Amino acid sequence: GDGYYMAVPAFVGHKKDMGRLKLLLTDLKPKSSYCLIFSYRLAGEKVGKLRVFLANKRTAPVWEQNTGKDERWRTGKIEIFQGAETTNNVTFESERGKGKTGEIGVDNVILISGLCPED
Repeated sequence: GDGYYMAVPAFVGHKKDMGRLKLLLTDLKPKSSYCLIFSYRLAGEKVGKLRVFLANKRTAPVWEQNTGKDERWRTGKIEIFQGAETTNNVTFESERGKGKTGEIGVDNVILISGLCPED
């Protein structure tokens, strides 16, 4: 259908260029579980990497993908366990690779209460 998604094209910019989308999370309850579900696509040879960071774990990504088997959209799931300190944002980060064609895309980002559903 008609719609929009966030994309980083491979043919614009330089190798290792970064793009970030920061989503603010408000009113998450301490000591609760949440599931972040999103659609993603890595299309093209050597297109780069897509990572997801949580605010309280910024040093290492909680999810990373660097290859696409094909150009199809896939579903990513991340379980967020809240302790006494709650997560207040999620950052999607794309890093351009050496490829000259393709793109990294993110769409349909949803946060639900509880554990992630099985496939």
